[in-house]
Amino acid sequence: MLNRRSIIASAAVSLALPAVAWAKRGVDLSNLVAEERVPALGYAVVSSAGVKKIDVAGRRRLDRAEPVKPDDAWHIGDNTMGLTSALYARLVEQGRSDWGRKLSVVFPDIRLDPAFADATVETLLAHRSGLDDAAITTADWLARGHADTRPAKVERKEMAAAILSAPPTGKPGDFILARANYVAAGAALEVLSGSSFEELAKAEAFDWWGAVNAGFGSPLSDAPWGHTRSATGALQPVEPGEFADNPRAMTPATGAHMSLAEYSRFAQLFLSNGGGWLKPDSLARLARPYDHATSGYALGWRYVDEMGWAKGPVLMHQGSNTLWRAHLVLAPARDLAVIAVCNADSETACQRTIQLALQVFGEEPPAFNELKF
Repeated sequence: MLNRRSIIASAAVSLALPAVAWAKRGVDLSNLVAEERVPALGYAVVSSAGVKKIDVAGRRRLDRAEPVKPDDAWHIGDNTMGLTSALYARLVEQGRSDWGRKLSVVFPDIRLDPAFADATVETLLAHRSGLDDAAITTADWLARGHADTRPAKVERKEMAAAILSAPPTGKPGDFILARANYVAAGAALEVLSGSSFEELAKAEAFDWWGAVNAGFGSPLSDAPWGHTRSATGALQPVEPGEFADNPRAMTPATGAHMSLAEYSRFAQLFLSNGGGWLKPDSLARLARPYDHATSGYALGWRYVDEMGWAKGPVLMHQGSNTLWRAHLVLAPARDLAVIAVCNADSETACQRTIQLALQVFGEEPPAFNELKF
């Protein structure tokens, strides 16, 4: 299930979900589904005011004719990292932590390896700890994780203790993509909040913006199924359940699902100075490169300083659990974000969906935002 190549691209008062403006124009998704030979595709176009367009096409599962629907939930894979980082910013704003909080303070009961003596929660969120999935989330670990029936909170704390008490295989400070970082970060959020990661996400994010279909693991009930690819290349639907996603301990890295409207609400926050959910200073922490470079990885986002069509910087991320794929591209200066989802791991299908959506909606006169981060 683990797919290391897909983690990123070359990255108060309850408010109702934004009303969907059903534009007549858009992407010919049905044709794209056929060309890319995927079960289904969906996309959303978002501005600071709300959703400009949502459309879906294809089937919930290849062995049945039932079509996908606009309010279906989709697994967003490693894009969950953006949510996890934002949840940490919420805890900081609430005074339950602070920027630069050392892991030694968060985990006083763990005998940290000297390599982590100065490591902070942000070190994990920025993939700068030296941890490497190749040495941690092995096939044996994945099998044990699926078989573990203990609460995920217990599993995460145990994994954090194991990986932080041993020397990392990589060099601390170097950028090394590793979902293990976000497993340990999830354990840190659980210590700081006193709640499980799942409970924290529901209380501080999903409930706040009215996300009733959002959750973790493979979407259940009436929703698209993920699809795996056989040795011959044929796609096969995978029944929702424990083996339709990575082990639950990995949820903070790669386990969220939500509808396109709900995911749009998250994207909208980054176009509206946090939308009252986060402060602009927090957005800057999340969006800007961790090492203060012109472009690079921030906290749950890849930041590119300048793209011509965007009239400024771009935030992006993509991810897959090998059964699903999600891409998000966000251009704050253009007041525009585009999301693409697929219930199979097809990078090209999502990339083409994003590109076509930008061709259609990127032609509009720019609605420039004054960047607050």
